[in-house]
Amino acid sequence: MIITDKMFYPELIDVYDGKGTLDTLVDYAANKLAELGFIETTYQEALKEREREYPTGLQTPSFAVAIPHTDPSHIKKPFIYIIKLADSVTFGQMGTTDEFVSAKYAFFLGFDKGEDQLQLLQNLMAMFMDKKVMRQLEKEFDKTEILTIVTQFFKTESEK
Repeated sequence: MIITDKMFYPELIDVYDGKGTLDTLVDYAANKLAELGFIETTYQEALKEREREYPTGLQTPSFAVAIPHTDPSHIKKPFIYIIKLADSVTFGQMGTTDEFVSAKYAFFLGFDKGEDQLQLLQNLMAMFMDKKVMRQLEKEFDKTEILTIVTQFFKTESEK
């Protein structure tokens, strides 16, 4: 199974220069995902609710990221929507309800079934721990290059 072949799409790489809250970012992402046919109409509210109950912000050794996701019932087609945030967005820290991180990237995950979820999360965590890759992502603003950096890492991981 090669995740890069079924979950990464060039049209799902963005540099978000909007300012605002987590809700504003979720609205932005949901609108694009809906327009492209990746999600059900229930996705937006379900994601906001899940993020309130189970925050997805994560402080990596390099910088904070977030991996917002919700139940497969809200997904039409699996995806990873990578959004580089020109201005950090505050997410709740994973595993807490009262700690927060200022994320520089959001990796919106859309699973239609659980079989790819573990592999994907393992690859993401490995990437988040790779300071070289994360430094490249931190500096990069070109969408094509962001996609190349991430997919190259995933392909390398799948060969291990």
